[in-house]
Amino acid sequence: MTAGRRRRALGWGTVGLALVLLLGGCVYYPTVADVGGVRLLPERGRVVRNGDGALFFVDITSTGMFEDILVRVETPIAKRAQILSQSGEPLTRLHVPGTSRVRLHAGGERVRLSELTRELKAGEVVIVTLFFEKSGALGVVSPVE
Repeated sequence: MTAGRRRRALGWGTVGLALVLLLGGCVYYPTVADVGGVRLLPERGRVVRNGDGALFFVDITSTGMFEDILVRVETPIAKRAQILSQSGEPLTRLHVPGTSRVRLHAGGERVRLSELTRELKAGEVVIVTLFFEKSGALGVVSPVE
């Protein structure tokens, strides 16, 4: 083999190796969010005074493909926040299916706020934090009624 042929062969080998390395770096691996993941949007949150406590209502819209689970609720205005079923029984978890809307309302599931840290006044705004298994914490700005 002559020196010119060796240089050409070495040149094509180098170009081929560079091309393989370039194409190897162009691989796209989609994330869970890219394929529909979990996307939650709490809307129309409100706190309704109820005796010596309060009830919290909200619409949770899920636009993602996968479900998430509400595991707890916290707010600085109450020492205790408990998720309740439609019949008023305590729930430890509330499932939010993918591409759906879950409404926490007076005739269904809701959150009872008890042991209030202060008196609530109509028209004030409080923040209620929803903790989800996958999405983490989502704050809901909620007027008091």
